[in-house]
Amino acid sequence: MSLPHAIVTAFSHAFDFRGRANRREFWYFLLFAVIVWLALLTFDLDFMADWLGFMPMEEGAPRYFSNAWALICIVPFVSLVARRVHDHGYSGWWALTVLPLAWWLVAKGSKEPNRFG
Repeated sequence: MSLPHAIVTAFSHAFDFRGRANRREFWYFLLFAVIVWLALLTFDLDFMADWLGFMPMEEGAPRYFSNAWALICIVPFVSLVARRVHDHGYSGWWALTVLPLAWWLVAKGSKEPNRFG
């Protein structure tokens, strides 16, 4: 799966918590989301702050675009995490646990079909 395909898949399946997601899809989307968020945060703190009368990088300067991007990415990210957990054969609700979740996000999923796809 390529980077553009992973991004399109993540957003097009944002409200689809069924099925599976492979590691590449998850990590490509996370990489894309973080890079865009950092670019928007830089824009907010350097340029938007100046336009709104704040000093660049000033504490309390508004972060409109970076916060909006974070809100846009929450649902696709949660969906990807649930589908990533499905790739290991567990219910998406297991994503609420912290310790196994870190392993499930990094480890290769099961090759054989499971109840999630």
